[in-house]
Amino acid sequence: MTATVTDRPTASPEPLLLPERPKRFGPTSRILLARLVVALAAVELVGTLLAFGADSDPWRAVGLGLVYPGAGFLFTASPLLFLLTQVLLVVALVLWWGVSTHFSIPLVWAASAGAAGLLADGPRLWVARGTTWDWAVPVAYACALAVVGVMVWKIERRFRAKRAKVPALNAYLAEVALPPRVTTLRPPDRMDAELLRWCYAFADQPDDGLAGLDWGEQFHGGTQLRYQLNAVSWAMSLYAANYLPNAPARMTEALAKVVHKHTDLRVWSYWHTLNLLGNFDPNPDPIRRDNIMFSAFLGDVINSFESATGDLRFDEPGSLTFVWKDGRTFEYDHHSITAAVRRNFDRSRLGFFPCEPGWSFTVCNVMGAQALHGHDTIHGSNEWDAVRDRWRRTLDEEYLTPDGSYAHIRSNHIGVSWDTGEVPGGHYFANGTHRFADILPEHAKRAKALDLRGAAPKMKMLSSLVQDGTLPMELPAEPERHHTSSSAVLPWIKVIGGARMVGDESLINAAIDASARQCATGEQWPARPVAVGGSGFGSYMLVRWSAPLDLAELAIRGWVPPIGPLVRADESTLITLARCDDGMRLDLALEPVAAAGVATLHFTHLAPGTHRLHGDGVDLTVTADDDGTAVTTLPLDAPVRLVVEGAP
Repeated sequence: MTATVTDRPTASPEPLLLPERPKRFGPTSRILLARLVVALAAVELVGTLLAFGADSDPWRAVGLGLVYPGAGFLFTASPLLFLLTQVLLVVALVLWWGVSTHFSIPLVWAASAGAAGLLADGPRLWVARGTTWDWAVPVAYACALAVVGVMVWKIERRFRAKRAKVPALNAYLAEVALPPRVTTLRPPDRMDAELLRWCYAFADQPDDGLAGLDWGEQFHGGTQLRYQLNAVSWAMSLYAANYLPNAPARMTEALAKVVHKHTDLRVWSYWHTLNLLGNFDPNPDPIRRDNIMFSAFLGDVINSFESATGDLRFDEPGSLTFVWKDGRTFEYDHHSITAAVRRNFDRSRLGFFPCEPGWSFTVCNVMGAQALHGHDTIHGSNEWDAVRDRWRRTLDEEYLTPDGSYAHIRSNHIGVSWDTGEVPGGHYFANGTHRFADILPEHAKRAKALDLRGAAPKMKMLSSLVQDGTLPMELPAEPERHHTSSSAVLPWIKVIGGARMVGDESLINAAIDASARQCATGEQWPARPVAVGGSGFGSYMLVRWSAPLDLAELAIRGWVPPIGPLVRADESTLITLARCDDGMRLDLALEPVAAAGVATLHFTHLAPGTHRLHGDGVDLTVTADDDGTAVTTLPLDAPVRLVVEGAP
């Protein structure tokens, strides 16, 4: 069976070209950088005045310590303390990035300068008391100039290299034709059934149960519970919309339980630490301020849930209540989460607002835009319309680099961006689960075109290896994001995603099949049916289940009630497919939960009268009452594909 949805046009009469004369920094970033330069210049000036104008060694040591962190220790003949300062600077940099301690580098800098002054008249390890090294003066300035020079050189080199590509890239963008998206419904196979079983088992554990997810640090390392829950929720939403629109009951309840697990304290308690260290704010409320990596992602999860199921339970006030350790409660719902995301966008000077305090990521802010857009689609609000123009200016002026990629991260305090190691090169052409398709369609087309330049040749080569629907190869394992294990599922996710990007249906199906052959474990929840960590598991389900609708198309469509009969089964039967595209013919796929048994199917919305249930050795008559309901049983000891249609 095949089913398709109508794509929006993929061609544009006026492609979104790249700026011919790109600026190095956006207007807000320039202001923030100028403020940083003025502050640094003031520190250097004070340091210089003390280093050359003070008449005592302690004050000269303080001055040199301000010129360059730790240089005061060199002046006072304490090289080990100088080296210690450099180590502490690296630690401070990691803490600044990792837990938003924006004060850590200034603290180390100021403390080292003050300590050098206090120790200037004290004893030395290898030289006489009170010894000073005057050669430390030029070394201090050389170190300061070297650091600034290296930073400026790296920024300028990257900028010029990217800018040189603009003419060729614009010529390419003016001519490129984008392949249509594959919208064929791939029949569910045994691996899909095992993945679905896992999702149901995960959802059906007690409300405080998170077994099945990886547990580790919750700040950066790939073991964050919030992102694992996000991905499982999105994947289940796609399965609901694509495979089970006519069997909504079990999936709706299971998916609602997974969404609600976001309120588990273990999922969001990390924010108290970040908010306290980064904002000096002890409020643990995970939605109110910043933390777009939680509020926006959860908002988009609810969008997907409502678009896939039509269930609006999370619109009710207090339906998502977060309870802190001391009993304080923070009551939210779909509407109030959306309002909080909007408020944070409005109050941000940069235009994007932070994940960790002071750090605004492109991907997270794309998710924030998706959260607003999805709410508008479902509820008819205008949250995205209200921020779109300013949001787009921030994207294009503050984050866009000359070659069409976007900086992954930027500081809201000083306007700088650098490669944090989370993504290759620190840049990407698109991100977020919708890759701009819903919020900025023209940007999505440009990003897809630029991605195709690298992906299309690789996918063409892989496609040539497909033989009779089979891709006879295995892929080497890649390190997982937490770097404690590796998995071959990760490169397969890239292949399947790349095949979807180029619109190669045969490669999509062959890669899905090959990935299961190589990576299947034969295990069930809480273990995973494929050998991959929690951060990649949801992504694997997403790339398998992204047709006819992917997450972007689901967000654009919103909720559309199913047509035709609905079906549910008892707990002894797993429904892996229940879809009716014409209002009359219902396609079903069933699997026994145990080795053998009897399936009991409950139908509603049938036309009154007789219907035929047939396929895979089954041929039964189902008689619907005047209210369109019917119940039938059939032996089920193996997976079957069936059809329900009007009796001839």
